[in-house]
Amino acid sequence: MDEHLVSAQNLVASYPRLFRRQRALRGATLMARIGEITVVVGPNGAGKTTLFRILLGFMRADSGHCLVGGLAPPDYRRRHGVAYVPEFPRLPRGWTGRDVLGRGADLAVARERRREAFVQSLRRVALDDQTLSKDVRKCSHGTQRRLWLACALIGDPAFLVLDEPFSGLDPPARAALRQEMFAARARGAAVLVATHDLGETARLADRIVLLEHGRTESAKTLAGNDGVSGERLEKELFGANDDAISGSPS
Repeated sequence: MDEHLVSAQNLVASYPRLFRRQRALRGATLMARIGEITVVVGPNGAGKTTLFRILLGFMRADSGHCLVGGLAPPDYRRRHGVAYVPEFPRLPRGWTGRDVLGRGADLAVARERRREAFVQSLRRVALDDQTLSKDVRKCSHGTQRRLWLACALIGDPAFLVLDEPFSGLDPPARAALRQEMFAARARGAAVLVATHDLGETARLADRIVLLEHGRTESAKTLAGNDGVSGERLEKELFGANDDAISGSPS
């Protein structure tokens, strides 16, 4: 079996504009392995969300080659499911947290496992009864993200796609999310993350891919997740000098 769950090569993608198409990806290549956490870093507008939309099968590339588990991305998603946490989750109006998790269990697992999956998702989200009974639209951004993640993880899918997952999370929720990623990696999932947070990248990544101007300029493989600081990653990935990193005057 190929150790790469995701194989995307030379992806070019664009969006329609009034008089011309705007290019979002200009030759992006990404390989995500089974049992690894791959982190995609890059500035705003680099094309990270577009790349993820293609890998999830929500969008077609103009050109290039993309397979997930040996299948076209839409086919893989329909056949196996994907844990997807978008940067800006939109949860149904009027639903409570329990409604969201219950619906996720209904969709993700067989009938005989739904109760077990629902109870497990309640443990994952770690929210009190009062919060779980509120309309999700009235919950904080961080709480909505925690609910979306718990819902996405129902059924323990083998492919996790997390777009800026740490946005709006407090330190305990960040720690819990980290542990979920480590647990997914340990059970053999391929975990793909986009984040601006180089501190979290240093803690998490087995592999780092730099995406700039729609191109994957470099990939770095880390030996484990210890001993690399966010500041050092900034220097290695973006070429910042030591004075800039330390804040020392030039």
